[in-house]
Amino acid sequence: MRWWKEIIFIKFKKKLMNKRYKSSVSKKEIREAYELQQKNSDWNLYSEREFVENLLSNRFNFLLVTYSFFVMAFVSIDGKINKLVILTLGLIIVTLVSMTIYRAYRKLMINLKYLHDLKEYHVFPLIRKEVESRRDNIGNVNPIIGIIIPSIFVVSFVIAIIFISTDIWVFNK
Repeated sequence: MRWWKEIIFIKFKKKLMNKRYKSSVSKKEIREAYELQQKNSDWNLYSEREFVENLLSNRFNFLLVTYSFFVMAFVSIDGKINKLVILTLGLIIVTLVSMTIYRAYRKLMINLKYLHDLKEYHVFPLIRKEVESRRDNIGNVNPIIGIIIPSIFVVSFVIAIIFISTDIWVFNK
């Protein structure tokens, strides 16, 4: 019974990936740009991928610290109004940081797609084939860092603000 769920999930995932990351740049243009970069520049798709991955990682770490800071401030402070102010500030800042994370995530996914489209020039397709053939393959985890966790952080602030504003969540002081 589980095998049909896996088949449906794999077909849905392929459809989603093809739809979401459909490139406006042809594979020929990518290959020509890559060859030109290799000849004329020290900055290429590999350098860009490394830069964007580090940028995404650093921004995600900053999001974790920022979210933790506001949660600790929320727990430490007394009073309904004070808690609402902290949560509102946290919501604004975490939302802004989440937007920068999503932007870096999109750039990384585009860069990785370009690198995968290079096939004979690049090792990614070989690695992907090997990883997908293994049983312990968990799939693409980049959306967890780029979309899911930042969304959970933002939604948690929104829910807390709603619960406190409507007196569903009441404090003694």
